[in-house]
Amino acid sequence: MSRSQFYLHVERGTFHTPLRLPTNQRPYFTASMVEDILKARETGVGVNGEYVLFYDRRASSQESSGTKDHSSLIDGLKNLGLAGVTNQQIEAALAICFPKGSQGHGESDVLRTVFRHLKRSGSA
Repeated sequence: MSRSQFYLHVERGTFHTPLRLPTNQRPYFTASMVEDILKARETGVGVNGEYVLFYDRRASSQESSGTKDHSSLIDGLKNLGLAGVTNQQIEAALAICFPKGSQGHGESDVLRTVFRHLKRSGSA
C-alpha cells in the first residue's frame, strides 16, 4: 500500500491517526495501533467499524502456454554444430534441465545445458 493510500485511510478513519512526538512532531504508532491496522487490512473492517476493500496487486502476467519462440537458442545450437533442432526438442530439454523454469539463469548457461543434454540424449 502506498503512503498516499495509507494516509487516505487515516483521513477516512479506517486506520488510526498517528500520535506525534512532542519534540519534532514525527508521527508514530503504538504496537496496539499497528495490530489494529493490520487486523483491518486482513478482515476488511476498519478501526471505525466501516467495511473497506483493499485491492491486492495484480499477479504478473504469465506467458501464454503456447509454444515459445526459441530462435536465439536454435541459432546458438546451430553455431555449436546442432543444425536440425526443433522447438519441441528444446522444450523437452528445458523441461528436463530446468523443471522450475530457466528464469534467473544466464542465456549462456541455458544454451550450454541444453546443448549438453541434446548431445547426451542423441536427439540431435
